[in-house]
Amino acid sequence: MYLAGIIPGPSEPSGDQLNHFLDPVVDDLVKSWECGIRFSRTALQAHGRVTRSAIACLVCDLPAARKAAQLAGPTSHFYCTACHCMHRSTCGRTDIHSADWGLRDKNEMRHLAELWKNAGTSAERNKLFALHGVRWSTLWRLPYWDPSRQLVVDTMHCLLEGLAHDHFREFLGLTADSAQRKTDALPAFHHSFPDVDLNKPESFCEKDVKTVKSIHILLIAAVPDLEGNDTQLVETHMAELERKLSSKKAACLQFVSVELGIGPNVTHPGKKVYKAHWVRSLIDWRRTKPFTTESSKLRITTPEVMQRIVHVIQTTDTPSSLRSVPYNFGEAKAGTLKADEWRTLTTVYLPIALVSLWGEGTQHRTSEVAANRRAILDHTMSLVSAVHIACLRFMTAARAQAYRRYIVAWMRDLRILHPHAPHRTNGHMALHVWDYLQLFGPVRSWWCFPYERLIGQLQRLPINHIFGQQESTLLASYIKAAKLKYWLNRPSCPPVFRDVKYLFDRFVSPTVDATEDCPIPPPTNENIPADLRSLIKVQRAVLHARITYKGSVYARESTHVGNSLILYYPDGVMHTQTPGTIKYIFRTENGVGFAVRRHLPLHSYPDPFRHYPDFPAQLHSSALADHLEVVMPEWVVSHFARWRFSPQHIVALSLCRRNDESKAYSYVVLSPDGKNVVSESLDSYLDFDLCFVHIRATNT
Repeated sequence: MYLAGIIPGPSEPSGDQLNHFLDPVVDDLVKSWECGIRFSRTALQAHGRVTRSAIACLVCDLPAARKAAQLAGPTSHFYCTACHCMHRSTCGRTDIHSADWGLRDKNEMRHLAELWKNAGTSAERNKLFALHGVRWSTLWRLPYWDPSRQLVVDTMHCLLEGLAHDHFREFLGLTADSAQRKTDALPAFHHSFPDVDLNKPESFCEKDVKTVKSIHILLIAAVPDLEGNDTQLVETHMAELERKLSSKKAACLQFVSVELGIGPNVTHPGKKVYKAHWVRSLIDWRRTKPFTTESSKLRITTPEVMQRIVHVIQTTDTPSSLRSVPYNFGEAKAGTLKADEWRTLTTVYLPIALVSLWGEGTQHRTSEVAANRRAILDHTMSLVSAVHIACLRFMTAARAQAYRRYIVAWMRDLRILHPHAPHRTNGHMALHVWDYLQLFGPVRSWWCFPYERLIGQLQRLPINHIFGQQESTLLASYIKAAKLKYWLNRPSCPPVFRDVKYLFDRFVSPTVDATEDCPIPPPTNENIPADLRSLIKVQRAVLHARITYKGSVYARESTHVGNSLILYYPDGVMHTQTPGTIKYIFRTENGVGFAVRRHLPLHSYPDPFRHYPDFPAQLHSSALADHLEVVMPEWVVSHFARWRFSPQHIVALSLCRRNDESKAYSYVVLSPDGKNVVSESLDSYLDFDLCFVHIRATNT
């Protein structure tokens, strides 16, 4: 990674000021592209070679991207840098086959940038920018620069910190405050009550006037959380209304009844009228009016929903490689969630919890409530499926099409299920991720995660914010770390320090590499459990608590439950992935193996996850097979997350982020003459006189 520079604070550059910070980098890139740079020796060319460098893509969040390319901001009417869609009112468009979705012409954008550059006055420049949303960027000095294709959408900010955050926090309201907040007493209908201040009896005091107004509010209030024809909820509300009216002054109840044109509810005329009669008359009148308004927002988040989510987070068995999330999710003291935490929540915990609450087979008060919750769940799972596909390590044309299909469905139904939800630029730009999946392949090769981590490291370095000294402090810190690592790995390093490093590494990650050879002990029967001995039928074996195989840590169930959960192909036949748990890890003369008990298959029970094919979760029986079976490490697909769906069932969610059978998109390489050279692997273009420089901009 090449850190070209750090923009000084305390405020961000405004207007075209960022051009001055990019000029030195662009100067080098222009020289490298046009003339080339000769290296005296490279890994493949002992006698040296001439290389050329180019910007493959510019990756940053939306505000930083617009500043780097000198284009209008994401909240302007020119909200898209890739296509011709414009004006905020069209931000929610999903007609992706329209001509407006075609990528913008770079020659036209260059012409508009040059018009701005050649304008004689600031007023003329401001007028051109307001008209076209384009300023001159120093990146236009690069002959191949094409912002519609090279100014990519960062999925970390767009999908995780953008759409996922907005959907679960804002649209669904998955917070503890939303769950505990009482529903406002919204009016179910409007009624023109006479002004009590103008028509009050002489005997009424100020307190009586307030009482009459409070009765008006009670009579038109909607039934809280009413969905469909829930008779029980209506009767509960009416009983509470009768209790509240009974606490009011009889004269005030009579005044309201008279102004509504209703008399006391008495069985025999001439009988003495009590407060209860006026209350009954008002209750009968209220029953003739609507109980809720169509425009009232349904309450989605309840304490039960938040409790289920927290329960899933706390009780799901996961491997140690899966990033943890706050156990008190939804509470203010959980803090601001990071992008990686949103990825874990969106692809693991939240969908499991919501499917268990609203999916097929769940019980609700009425059929209308069930239909509404199922529609919200299907809409949510469209976003979950899109995020899951985008985070995979391999990308295919079919996966890219599925991603776009899910995002279109999510955008299309957003206002239908959440009428008050705004369409933001993130939603539109998420549709363009499809274009960049085709150009650059999996998002893991061009998202901002590694660069945000670098920014975090830079922010933690102790500096005095004095320019001139700050740069030397950063350089000294990196040199110290590099020298220490180099010194510890030198043969001349004192043995005591190498031993300390070895012990430290063993303490941090006390694992055994499955590919390393270990001595097999002499024959013994005492250390091999009987069930394992009958399975492997050998006299000598080494038992391990955990091992590392191809970067993944596997452990026996008694050591770490999450690391013992594996999806594997029985007998190595790539047909059906089976979930199981590792009971023993053993090494014999033939290598390392796992003794596994599989989860039994599901019988005669509907699997609610089958409706979401791009969310890799399935129900299985919670019972384990009585017998052990041998599983070789190379038969393992991945770990899986396990949550007890019911006493008889568990959810097994595959945590596999790659598929070796898939073939990633080809890389597109630009030759010096501007033509495209397509290569199917990174290795095959190492002989080209060209290398890539990825520039990451960030507004820190």
